[in-house]
Amino acid sequence: MRAIATRVLVVVVVAATLGLAVHLLREATQSTHYRTSPDSRLRVVVESQSNRAEPTQTLAELTEAHLSMCRLEVAADIEGEVEAVAGTSDRFTLVLAPALDSTDRKQFQGCVEDWSLDHNLIRVVSMRDERVP
Repeated sequence: MRAIATRVLVVVVVAATLGLAVHLLREATQSTHYRTSPDSRLRVVVESQSNRAEPTQTLAELTEAHLSMCRLEVAADIEGEVEAVAGTSDRFTLVLAPALDSTDRKQFQGCVEDWSLDHNLIRVVSMRDERVP
């Protein structure tokens, strides 16, 4: 009888340990979204470079197309236009509304920094929350 009780106890402990491990792994790896205010804004600054683009394509056009494609992967819209940063030829800024939660920020940055659009590579310089007046 004692051997059976020991075996049952071992099975219960192993099952509980496995259940806890699965729960902790899920919490560590699962994407979770949280609500952001509809009035919130996120300003993103990127640095863009082109490699052998068609002569009729400008860096601004490639960058805008790339950013617009990545916007489709998150729960926000580009507010206004993608604009060149004054005094630079390779930096651009855009505003996303509403601001992205942490999961969508990672998703957006990952998409932007992938070489997903031929001849255009972008690096995210900054993501900053902005207050709406």
